[in-house]
Amino acid sequence: MKNGIKISALSVALLMVSCKNEDPVDKELKDAAMDMNKMTPQILSDGIRLDSVSAGHLSLKYHYTLTEDVKENVTAEEIKVFKDEAKLEAEKSLKSSQEMADLKDKKIKFDYVYYDKNGKITTDFSVTPEEYK
Repeated sequence: MKNGIKISALSVALLMVSCKNEDPVDKELKDAAMDMNKMTPQILSDGIRLDSVSAGHLSLKYHYTLTEDVKENVTAEEIKVFKDEAKLEAEKSLKSSQEMADLKDKKIKFDYVYYDKNGKITTDFSVTPEEYK
């Protein structure tokens, strides 16, 4: 019983220390993801839905669903064209976004993952600080 109490106390202490040591930028990203998730799911355009946003170390990851597509019914070339166009659009949007200025100043990487309507990853890409400068 004494060991259980010691382990519990140690666990609480470690949790408190790890919370205090959290990088302020990572905390800001987690808060930003939480705020964005309050507005999800959100239909962005025909067949594309933003499902959620998650935060990682110096990164934000956007999770989308292609609501009308099944990965097996789309050719590799169609996926490549979609990925290239989506990345170009993401880069352009990030370059011009004043709302993201604070995050861009912190050199955040933006990750994008697209799933088909059955939940299979169809494509993904990242936009790095060098690409949105």
